[in-house]
Amino acid sequence: MKPGTTGSVSEVPPSSRIAGLLGDLTGGAVSTLVMLCYAMSLGTMIFSADLARYAVLGVPTALVSCVVTALVIALTSSMRLNIGGPDSNATAFLAGVAAGVASSVRADGGSPQTLLLTVLIAIALCSIVTGIVLYAIGSSKRSRSLQFLPYPVVGGFLAGTGYLLLAGAFRVLTGEPLHWRTLAVLTHLHWLAWTPALLVGALSTLLTRTWKHAAALPLVLAFGIALFYLLLHAAGLSIDDARGMGLLLPRAALHLPRLPELHLPAPLAQANIDWRAIGAHFPETLVVTSASAITILMNSTAIGAATGEDVDLNREMRAAGLANVASGLLGGMVGYQSFNRSMLNARAGATSRVAGVFASLACLTVLAVSPDLAALFPVPVLVGLQVFMGLRLLMEWLVSAYAKLNWYEYLLVPLILGVIAGYGVIAGVAAGVVTACVMFTLLYGRVSCIRMEFDAGTRTSTVERSIEETQQLHRLGAQVCGMCLQGFLFFGTANSILQRMRVRFAACGSAPVRFVVLDFASTHGMDASVSISFVKLRQLCATMDADLVLTALPPRSRDLLMKTGTLKLRIHEFETLDAGLEWVEEQVLASNARAPGRDGGFAATLAPHFTAPALEALSARLEVRDLEAGQPLFLRGEPGDALYLVERGRVAISLPLGDGRSVRLRSFGPGTVVGEMAVYTQQRRSADVLAEAPTRVRRLSLQALCALEQEDPMTAQQFHRFLVKVIASRLAVADEALRAAY
Repeated sequence: MKPGTTGSVSEVPPSSRIAGLLGDLTGGAVSTLVMLCYAMSLGTMIFSADLARYAVLGVPTALVSCVVTALVIALTSSMRLNIGGPDSNATAFLAGVAAGVASSVRADGGSPQTLLLTVLIAIALCSIVTGIVLYAIGSSKRSRSLQFLPYPVVGGFLAGTGYLLLAGAFRVLTGEPLHWRTLAVLTHLHWLAWTPALLVGALSTLLTRTWKHAAALPLVLAFGIALFYLLLHAAGLSIDDARGMGLLLPRAALHLPRLPELHLPAPLAQANIDWRAIGAHFPETLVVTSASAITILMNSTAIGAATGEDVDLNREMRAAGLANVASGLLGGMVGYQSFNRSMLNARAGATSRVAGVFASLACLTVLAVSPDLAALFPVPVLVGLQVFMGLRLLMEWLVSAYAKLNWYEYLLVPLILGVIAGYGVIAGVAAGVVTACVMFTLLYGRVSCIRMEFDAGTRTSTVERSIEETQQLHRLGAQVCGMCLQGFLFFGTANSILQRMRVRFAACGSAPVRFVVLDFASTHGMDASVSISFVKLRQLCATMDADLVLTALPPRSRDLLMKTGTLKLRIHEFETLDAGLEWVEEQVLASNARAPGRDGGFAATLAPHFTAPALEALSARLEVRDLEAGQPLFLRGEPGDALYLVERGRVAISLPLGDGRSVRLRSFGPGTVVGEMAVYTQQRRSADVLAEAPTRVRRLSLQALCALEQEDPMTAQQFHRFLVKVIASRLAVADEALRAAY
């Protein structure tokens, strides 16, 4: 089968199918080992310190998330090689939720059974709430809106996550929260507790930054486990001694959780649940959800870039949402797409979704068949894995980010990190939100909402006017002050328009501004505060005897200005900028008594360009033709056998579209010429020309023009010179418009 073609599965050679299956099984097996290590490490971190006695329950809680999340994401993700499971970012905050709920239950006088059940219920509810929110984001197709969160704020948030991971590792190792006063506890630990942890954390960090191979982390974990047992043998300690020292997880029978039991015996499942404690820490649950959404966005984008697969962020959100709802219903913790595990899966040889399904089923087998396997994993190695995950985030956002960000952006990273470390997660998130608002105001406020400024000389409507009227508009152009606006308008940007107009009015001198034109075609909306600025602008215009003209208002912006009463203050509004400019031009020309030929008829319009005998000779050869509104002057495809001079009324060039509609390109008023290009090029008409109002034109046929050239060369010469002036005036207007645009 050639590249780029499609075919059925039966067309794929058997050897290729076998090779692909072997690659999937290899990738799935390697992913299973790493998933198990992550599950044990993160599950242990949640049940640490005061919850350490229940650490044995943290591992199956994480393994359930591995089984369910990996399976759902493998089947529903937009990328074939995605591997899902519990992740360090969300778990760092989830550990805080578990610790906070446990503390509240103790404060309420709850029994140990109530405490444990409440914590497990809180973890499951956190997964369900996260799943519902993620699915809602994906279903509403709002996933990309998360990309507008300022990059430094995300960096500070993730750096704080790194600190929480290190604090969690410290809590697992010592049973104490990380604080300056508790650092001395490390000196009282047995050297077997911290040596493997330090080596695994340091070696993982070093290899993943230098070697950058997918096998680096699995090899380090295997080395850490082997090293621990070698050091255990060298120290003359047995496995039971190590378990008694807390270096191994307690031996227990681990079973798949079932709601409502949540892997608890029936008597324990009947204990009371402290719902008030769960409700008190609900905001922290939303922090877990926020961390999950941001991480899914970053991980999915990175996976797509690395594998070359197309990423559907909304589909990824829905997949993670379904996975978390299912995981929560089974008592599991939060999980989602993992960049490291997906890349490991791809580099291990996986080619399809089979690898993710195999990894999920393999984890299920371990959980169902060999639950005591978790008891053989050294706690120091799991701590070392947590140290690695924390150091990786801190190095990325405190070291590497320094070269990528401006100094004022970089300062936000340690600021948010410090708030999280000193005052907790909620305070850190609040600081991030406030910082995001401040950054939006400062940075977006620096972007001018004025895309382009123009006057009547540099920007005109699509109405072509006589040479004299065009010259008059150019001479009186300063009477019009126009601005094309852009972006989202709020009080700061709208106020800048008001300040700009004050400066313009103050500097106008003897050439007063009579019309202020604001075009909203490139704006995306406005907030309610903008109406205040426009009310002030209307008052300023009234003081200076100027008219305020608004064009192309988006429907929502128009509704807002209507509700606030702004549009009722004698403000002129038009659907398009072209319609607004046409009205302004008519007002400027109507107030100018020196516009030659504007009210003097056809002969007065042409008189400046012809001698009297030549004008009389030309008029004798012109045919008068009257048109009703909507009547065609000529149609596309007809021969170019005549040109037309517009005496009164207006005709418009209309380009037919394939769907039966047409678009107006330009219109021609009195004193203009239409159809001359087809006459000179001897080509067929390229567009339709129809009367927009009752119109009179003077027709000069090609035959009459040729006769004029032979019989009266002087008149023909003056006529050709007049046409050159018309075309030159047309080109001058276009040139001014281009200069104004650039």
